[in-house]
Amino acid sequence: MRAIRSAGAFIAGIVLANATLVGCGTYSIPRVAAQGTTITIPVPDWFGSGVGRVLNEYIRQQPYGPIDPITVSIQPNPTSSLEDFQRGELLFALRLTQSPASGLLTYLPVRYITRVQVDEASRASTPAPGETSSFEGTDPTMGQIVALVDIPYGVSPGNYYIFIERWKRNHPLDQDKFFRDAPTINSPEVDWLAWTGTVPFYGTPSPEHGMPIRIVASSFGSSLFNDSVLGGYDKFFGNYSWNDFTSELESLLPRPKLTVWVKHPTTSVIPAAWEAEIDYPVGKIEILGAELGALHRSGGFVGVGPPTGSPESCSSMGSTKVSVVDPDRQSAWVNIVYRLRDFEGCGRAGAGDFAIPDSSYKAYDGGGNPLASADRFIWVDESYSFR
Repeated sequence: MRAIRSAGAFIAGIVLANATLVGCGTYSIPRVAAQGTTITIPVPDWFGSGVGRVLNEYIRQQPYGPIDPITVSIQPNPTSSLEDFQRGELLFALRLTQSPASGLLTYLPVRYITRVQVDEASRASTPAPGETSSFEGTDPTMGQIVALVDIPYGVSPGNYYIFIERWKRNHPLDQDKFFRDAPTINSPEVDWLAWTGTVPFYGTPSPEHGMPIRIVASSFGSSLFNDSVLGGYDKFFGNYSWNDFTSELESLLPRPKLTVWVKHPTTSVIPAAWEAEIDYPVGKIEILGAELGALHRSGGFVGVGPPTGSPESCSSMGSTKVSVVDPDRQSAWVNIVYRLRDFEGCGRAGAGDFAIPDSSYKAYDGGGNPLASADRFIWVDESYSFR
């Protein structure tokens, strides 16, 4: 729990709620919270969840009440760990009604947003090869995005609804301003706002209704957000003291990813080994690595070769080679991890920035033979990666 600054507030909120600590992008944890405590909200990973906290830091410093984020002016800081130029950040709007357009009380301050990954040693989260997988909610191969969100002491006890909004910096003009960029889910796509737990169509929760939460009075008579006392975990003294964990946020946040599919959509064949070249603007994007899209990632190998090309300008092109060995053919996709070199000058990554030449894709079956043309498939999933 090193990254939880208000540890006492967080724990108090959970104990008061007497809630079961489960979440799969459907409900907050807990569903009942006290004034002046912190709750955890799981966020589905099937859209680009911004993990920045620039707007949220501004909101935390304002008096309790509604704020229009479009009016906020904050200069971008490329060296700040609070910035997420690629994906922006998530704001959590507390409203009186189930309508996303009415009854705004305030935006709930976000402590931080990070990701929880499954542990291959855990039988509860990751079944052994051959065992039946029984997980519910967010696919464990994706990880679970979670946000630690404050309930201000000024919120009166009652029943409310939380809606989630995503905001990004403008580019190329007015970069000190923000615009709302709603994440999308489903096909056809709809704006994602919140989950209610209802399942109206084929197991898909309805996105247009707020996430219900009940706020109760604080038994302490005041807010527990006393950051001067409840600091972050001090790794030198081994306790929660005066340390400010924000300087370490950069090491806790997931980086943006590009998803590349190799599972054939018709035959369902996954190659046992493959390699491909990825072309991209090296002056705009830096590829850092890759991860297998499989539940048991230790069952295969993925590697990224050194890049070609020189980052002389935003449009300077280069390439890198991705190599995969997946003997059990479990990895339907690979995530390419990257970061932006210069948002202010070059902007964020988008559709068309990555391409895989057909001639560079080589795929093999379990015996080392080239896959038949009917089973060969590779696709840069821009519709998911940049949604």
